[in-house]
Amino acid sequence: DQELVLEIGRDYASSRLEEQDKVMLAFAEKLTFNHTEMDNDDIESLKAVGFSDENILDIIASVAYRNFSNRLNIAIGLDEDVTEGDQDLLNIAKSGHSMSMV
Repeated sequence: DQELVLEIGRDYASSRLEEQDKVMLAFAEKLTFNHTEMDNDDIESLKAVGFSDENILDIIASVAYRNFSNRLNIAIGLDEDVTEGDQDLLNIAKSGHSMSMV
């Protein structure tokens, strides 16, 4: 559903996503952009919406890998500007929001 993808990209917190998904994305966003502010409450917020310890480790590993691969691509010049495709999706990707870190 492309409209849902755009909705999530614009503002996942007010999107139609389930609460569990919103909490996971908030965690991923904080880990990506404000990692020095992470504390046990962030883990507890994931547990509160039903994520197991194994799920949480998977989320952390996925975010860490995505951040690593994005920075690696930037460093070696593989982050060329993409101009073809859905313009709304491209604008969201260029703004550095939402799904680029998950």
